[in-house]
Amino acid sequence: MSSSRLVSAGLTTAAVVALLVAAAGTHVTIAAGVALAVLLGIAVRLRRRFASEGTSAMGAYAPARLLVAATLLLCLSSTGRDGWSGLATVLAAMSALATSFEPQAAQVWRRGSRFVRNVPGLEAEMAPARRGSLIVLGNLTILAACALSVWLPVVGTVLALVLALALTVVAGVWTRTSLASARNLDERVHDALARLGPALMVYLTGPGGTQYQLGVWLAQLEALAEPPVIVVRETPLARRVAEMTGLPVVAAPTLANLEAVHAPTFRVCLYVNNGAKNSHNIRYRELTHVQLLHGDSDKPSSFNPVTAMFDKIFVAGEAGADRYAAHGVDIPREKFEIIGRPQVADITTAGSGNDDFTVLYAPTWSGFNSDNNFGSLEHGEDIVRLLLARSWRVIFRPHPFSLRDPVSVGRIDAVAALLRDDSSATGRRHVGPEAQGELSLVECFNGSDALVSDVSSVAADYLYSEKPFVITQVTDQEPQDFLAEFPLAGAAYVARTSDPQSLRTAIDQLSHDVRRDVRLSMRTYYLGDIPRETYAEAFPRAVAALLEANPRYALEETRPLGDILDVEDDAQA
Repeated sequence: MSSSRLVSAGLTTAAVVALLVAAAGTHVTIAAGVALAVLLGIAVRLRRRFASEGTSAMGAYAPARLLVAATLLLCLSSTGRDGWSGLATVLAAMSALATSFEPQAAQVWRRGSRFVRNVPGLEAEMAPARRGSLIVLGNLTILAACALSVWLPVVGTVLALVLALALTVVAGVWTRTSLASARNLDERVHDALARLGPALMVYLTGPGGTQYQLGVWLAQLEALAEPPVIVVRETPLARRVAEMTGLPVVAAPTLANLEAVHAPTFRVCLYVNNGAKNSHNIRYRELTHVQLLHGDSDKPSSFNPVTAMFDKIFVAGEAGADRYAAHGVDIPREKFEIIGRPQVADITTAGSGNDDFTVLYAPTWSGFNSDNNFGSLEHGEDIVRLLLARSWRVIFRPHPFSLRDPVSVGRIDAVAALLRDDSSATGRRHVGPEAQGELSLVECFNGSDALVSDVSSVAADYLYSEKPFVITQVTDQEPQDFLAEFPLAGAAYVARTSDPQSLRTAIDQLSHDVRRDVRLSMRTYYLGDIPRETYAEAFPRAVAALLEANPRYALEETRPLGDILDVEDDAQA
């Protein structure tokens, strides 16, 4: 169970205890005190959402909040004081009712607003996003004031009454304006995009943090002659994407919203992952749908059978096409197009230029499940100790998703502490995870003499540098089976994390490199047989060719928006 679920369960349990104490009727003040503590705990857990736009906080911790409301109803009804306690009881009941209807209110407010950035003539017309967290904070404060009225009936009740009136006015105004705005919002989005006349769409969907997958391609997308519009299915994710780029960004959380986004000039759509909601967009067959993926490696995500639904699959080299067939995924060869890996075009073959031999340690994350867990971070301290024991300088760059996992964060902190201690003792200028936002991956590649990584696209990209690298083996496969499943390991020094001697031997070979010729051959196979001087041009040429091959024009007949505006919401904004 995740830590957030444990906290939620703990708060709910505490609320149940408060309710039972209140029901006993003998320790009302204790029950009210526990209820206040639960409300404070919920506020602390939601503090980050209180500072953000959107409605993601609405309905959060509803079971615990409703139990607290029930507790206060019992406490206030048993105090037997004057009309102030009675009014506080009514206000607590109203707060409970409001909490129950928060998800429905959030749905209405989402329909009346749309996150749009950098679309000329449209952004100023969009209704502002409702800060639903204010409603949640208001409801929590009303309940806290009702709890206070157990001790101070006049003060607590007056405070709760003022807050309730203010919250009612705010919610009423938001609801009225949202209903009015929702009537023609999709048409305005559609018309503005039609005026803009984009030919290229980039489609993104996924959980929080997925913006890094788009970030892999962002520099190349921004440099295209035909600027794309980025369509994002989740509003919070769209906000993060807009912080990264000046390209047009439009959130389309529902099917009706997605229909409105489809301007008649779109001809090609690019995808960077195999998100479940990709299928919602694939149904627009007048577009050419192209899967880029955000990494090209021997991981299962790079031969996912779902990829077969796309019209074209851009891969870095022949390896990208062969791995599908090697794993029993039958995709016609003509769907694949080798475009190289434009992200590596600025990687140099020169050494780091540092006085100390410098090794980049870039472990991947633990994956969504055990079958996709190839990360060596669990053994990170052992690996870094071996590097430091050889008096080498270390650049430590964990995967961005590892920063979301508390266990992985603890391991990252432990490695960072090792580097700090060694820097203090030796003066070597190690680079820890705190530099992740300051140095790009390419800069880390160019600043290193060798790499230690896992089964991931990082190792494949590093091939372009021609420098030696270690790939860790965290599975218990036999060496020949590991090599058959992950052919890139043939160009690497393989380190079995379960065998300390294997780790030491592989790391020693980084400074006694004998596999350069193998890497050069493997580089062509994985990253394409494209001259260095024109390497970065392959991707924009391929996109331009697809746009030219799909001559869809603005006068083409399109489906009326009115036919689909009643489609039920399929996603949360």
